[in-house]
Formats: sequence, structure tokens, C-alpha cells
Amino acid sequence: MTILRPDATTTLNGVKINEYLLTKHNPNHIDMPSVSMAGKIIGVTVHNTDWITVASGTTPAEQYTRATVNNNMKDVRVHYYVDNICAWQNLPHSLSGWHAADGSGNGNRRTIAIECIMSSTYNSTDKKSEDNCAKLAAALLKQYGLDINHLYTHTHWLNVRDERNGTVDQLNTMYNRYKMCPAYILPHWAEFKKKVQSYLNAGTSTISAPSTKQLYRVRKSWADAKSQLGAYSSLENAKKACKVGYSVFDANGNAVYTNGGKFTKGQKVTIRANTPLFASAETTSVTRRINGTYYLYDGIACKNGRYRITTKPEFCGKTPVGRFVTGYVSWDNFGVIR
Repeated sequence: MTILRPDATTTLNGVKINEYLLTKHNPNHIDMPSVSMAGKIIGVTVHNTDWITVASGTTPAEQYTRATVNNNMKDVRVHYYVDNICAWQNLPHSLSGWHAADGSGNGNRRTIAIECIMSSTYNSTDKKSEDNCAKLAAALLKQYGLDINHLYTHTHWLNVRDERNGTVDQLNTMYNRYKMCPAYILPHWAEFKKKVQSYLNAGTSTISAPSTKQLYRVRKSWADAKSQLGAYSSLENAKKACKVGYSVFDANGNAVYTNGGKFTKGQKVTIRANTPLFASAETTSVTRRINGTYYLYDGIACKNGRYRITTKPEFCGKTPVGRFVTGYVSWDNFGVIR
């Protein structure tokens, strides 16, 4: 057993954060989300996952991170695992996760996910995990200028997906037959919210870390260092150098700018692995996941940044649309743009 070693360790609102980003560490080539959340974050989503016994010298949050790297967490990808000792960060805030079971809905695409590791016994260890989760949630809300009404449960997004109506808190706690999550926190959700609010009132979102000179790197993706076009101390200069299909990344690997460019009818694109395909521009239900080479049916941007794609260049622009269009794909899943 090889215990992971973080690339960096910081403290956020009193919680030790071990950074081990899957965008930098993916030796087993597990499927990864690819949709940017940069500038789109609307809240924090809280989950529960079960307590596990671990070997000496590590913590459950590290082991869950290791299980993700080893592809033992199926298709779950979250930003943080937190236990009674510390938190492990798996994804940069600029990258959406797979955690809310709402496809391309706001849960997955626009919230930071925290998995709080607890058990049903709700003992002192569980309470400490929950406390760390509350501190982390409060710090993240403050970091993005959000209040307590932007704290969500997994169940909230299931109810939104199922077109239920209600206030934020009603949707947070309303019964959903698919899943009630965070299972161990939901029975006292009001008390948990009060705890988060108290840390919002008293805490800070400042990350304690050594100061370093900021460099903005222009790459196709943070993990693809070979594609780098340059590194710039000026964000504006980095944007000027950013070609179509490339992004500007800060020193932490967060995408701060993406050049989507202008797309044209018949343009050949390579779709990244595990990309969601939709039947329309607005639906949140994923038809299936695809990858490979496709062509832009008309090059016209639809809602949610989606484009119609087809399988052959001669299909582009032909009617009836339903016969020749394969579906809709968000442009930020275009891995190679020609």
C-alpha cells in the first residue's frame, strides 16, 4: 500500500487541506470531468460518505482520494473529502465534478462538492468530521462571496432534477426516493446550517501558504504540460497568447480564461472521453457519453454553450435535422479544434 503524498498543504479556516489534484495525478487514466466552472460557481454541495478504518499514518480522506485515483470510486469525482483530521482536495475549483446526479445541471456544473466522511453512530469522531466540513463549507462560501442560502445538499439537486418546487431549504431536505444525502447530516440540517453560519460570521477564507510569484500558463489543459505555449506574469498578455482551444491557468491549475473561438459549419472536432451528449440545448438529461471525431452541424452556438454535432462532413446542414444531427455537446468538451 502506497500512501499518497500531497503536492501542497495549506490551512483553510482552521482545516488542514492536502492538495492532490486528479488533473495532475491520473496514472490509471480514469475518466475525468472536463467542464470549466471558472466564474460560474454558485454554491457548495454537501455529501456524506461512509466512515472507513484505515492504516496507521493515514486518514479516511486520503484513502478515498487513493480509491479515486485507483478507479475504485466508479464515476464519482468531488472537490474535497473531509474527515476528522483534515481534507484532501481532488479537483481544482475551476473544474466541475461528478457528484450531484443531475447531469449538466447546476449541481455538477456550478457547485463545489464536499464529501464528509462519517458514520451512523454520530460519535465524537463523526462530529469532528462534520465540524471540519462546516468550517470548510463556510470558508468556500466566503471565498466566492456567497451566503448561507448557497449551501446545498445532494438531495437538493435531485429534487431540482425531478422538477420539484420549493425554497432552497425545502429542496435541501425534501424526500427523494433516489437518495437522501448527506444521510448523516440531513436529520439535523438546520443545526448544521447554524454551525456553518457561525463560521461564516467568524471565519476567514484566507489560505495560509507561502507567497509565490503568479505565473499564468497557456495550455490546452492543465495536465497537458507539453501543449504549453508560454508562461506570463501578466494575465492580459497570457490572454493575448491564448489560441483557440487553449486556456490560461493560474499557478494552482485553475482555468481563468478559455478561448472558445469561433466555430464554423463542418468544422472537425475531437470530443474528449466521457463527454455528455444531449438531445437538445436545454435538457439536463444525458443521452449517453461519447468521444472521438465529429463535425459541427452548423457551427451555431445554442443555449448552455452547446453545438450540434454530426458524424460525417456531408451531413452538415442537411435536413431533416433529426436524421443528421447526433446531438448537442458543450464546446468546452472539444479536445482538439481544427
